[in-house]
Amino acid sequence: MARRFQRDSCRALQVQQIASIVWVADLNVNDEMGEVRAFLVLWGHAFNAHDFEKLAAFYALDALLYGTSSAKLYSGADEIRTYFRGTHSVRFEAWRSVRLGDNLILVVGNYLFTQSSTDQVVTIPARFTLVLSHKDGLWQILHHHSSRTP
Repeated sequence: MARRFQRDSCRALQVQQIASIVWVADLNVNDEMGEVRAFLVLWGHAFNAHDFEKLAAFYALDALLYGTSSAKLYSGADEIRTYFRGTHSVRFEAWRSVRLGDNLILVVGNYLFTQSSTDQVVTIPARFTLVLSHKDGLWQILHHHSSRTP
């Protein structure tokens, strides 16, 4: 069953390190595919809007990130926030999810990053792994690994 997640269905979450309030989806834990799809859509919207504060709010305070464009391991929401810069856009392609427990979901898939400039468009195919944790009624990223597709 398709679900529409509008701004009204989002819940404000005050993250300790962020002075402003950010919007994070309150996802229904009864429909796993819908949960994951909605989470990816909302993450993608924040990424494509270059709203890095909102994007960082998708990550748990103790999350880990190995990003596509850096060899550094980013640890914690504050450090992860510094990773996201630039004007790339993302489009999710194929992905699969596996429930690891009552409050954990593993998501593995592919996405395309696109960087547009005045004279060219560069597309970078990449693959990702996410571990999502459900806590206090919200899904957040505990682990995110992204790398170029060989």
